Amino acid sequence: MDRYGGDLALWPDDAARDARRLLLRSVKAQAMLDAMVTMELALGQSAPDRLEDSPSPDLADRIFAAAFRLGPSSRGFDEDGDQPPRLM
Repeated sequence: MDRYGGDLALWPDDAARDARRLLLRSVKAQAMLDAMVTMELALGQSAPDRLEDSPSPDLADRIFAAAFRLGPSSRGFDEDGDQPPRLM
């Protein structure tokens, strides 16, 4: 479901056939599919005050500006900031 989504009609034929067989016998799989469809429907609905579904043109600029305002990370990266520490 994570790979193909909640609409089995959009899945590759073999995977959809196997999923339908699983759904016939598994309540847990049915619940997972219901949750996936619910999430996709919620994500697909636009906010009522939005006139369009595309992000604002300055979204990337705002994300980068916010990211660079943050202090140094405590993840343990070296002074160059581009390589994690070696484990061995």
